[in-house]
Amino acid sequence: MKKVIVISFLFFLNISCISEPKKKTTTNNSKIANVSKKKQVQNNPKQKVGSNTYKKLLNRTLQFANNLDFNLAYIRNKGLKDKKYLAEFLGLYLKLNKSAISKKQKKEIRKRLAPFYKETLKASYHNMATVNDKLFKANSMSYMRIMWLLNELGYDISLYKKELEKVQKRMDNHMNVRGPWQRAVFDKYYDFFKIKKPIALNNAKKLKGSIGTKEKLVFYDRAKAYEITHFIFAAYDYGNKKTQSRFDNQDLNYLKEILPQIIKKFELKNNDDLVGELLTCQILIGDTTNKAFKMSYQRLMNKQNNDGSFGNYERGRNKHGKDLEFRYYLHTTLVCSETFIEYEYRQVKNIFE
Repeated sequence: MKKVIVISFLFFLNISCISEPKKKTTTNNSKIANVSKKKQVQNNPKQKVGSNTYKKLLNRTLQFANNLDFNLAYIRNKGLKDKKYLAEFLGLYLKLNKSAISKKQKKEIRKRLAPFYKETLKASYHNMATVNDKLFKANSMSYMRIMWLLNELGYDISLYKKELEKVQKRMDNHMNVRGPWQRAVFDKYYDFFKIKKPIALNNAKKLKGSIGTKEKLVFYDRAKAYEITHFIFAAYDYGNKKTQSRFDNQDLNYLKEILPQIIKKFELKNNDDLVGELLTCQILIGDTTNKAFKMSYQRLMNKQNNDGSFGNYERGRNKHGKDLEFRYYLHTTLVCSETFIEYEYRQVKNIFE
């Protein structure tokens, strides 16, 4: 009996010795797999950051802007909307310059933008008189917006003004084919640069779109939701003004009711681009104390990508390659960053008093 027990003991001991290394190997393989997975997450520039803070968000956004391969000549040669993309590029840096980044970083922004300002001094840039109607329509608002952005950034726009005068007649005639929110925005630029207005802009300050007609939520598809944001942007001078004269109290009460509903609708569609614009509109009208705003604000902040961009357009990577960054990610990063910068700016600075 003792002999059987000893043999059995030796047998189980042997099995244990054989199986133990296998267990260690499995554990080691698991550790290697976890490390590999972690590296994969870190190396994926479009991985969502998850928990985020304003300071980290700013630094990531600045990194994205600085790393962006943005070449105006390349964009123009491909027949793309060079003015539209330049307006977004300058707009992102204008917002970053307005934010709480350091003085050193602001100097670096000035250096980064210098070559693009020089591009606007070239005859090849001012081609609005020769482009076809389709490209003129795609670029005309951006053409005027860039002049406004350069002025806001502190650049001399005297040459730009002279070039605009050369195409002013075409620009004026073009107002006849623009929709209501577009005329509202153009009206802002005509006022700012003290340009004589065409008849098509005579009633532009009264235009309210769906804000005036108090449409229900079902009315707001993607296009209509974008329209409502631009009426608000024009009214508040893209964040430069606290007060406005376009909307009355009934309009503002309507906006406080409808904007959270539209935001929720497009959050469910994962449309960060539109959610960013809508949240900025809530900030501009001063409706930021409610729970719905705070939750949407934090959700969007946590959806920033590792490389500092916002949005998810990777399904188009095979078609557009590196162009995807300026064709899609740039605009979404601009409008999402604008949300946080405009909100924080109002918390830190009593800018309108």
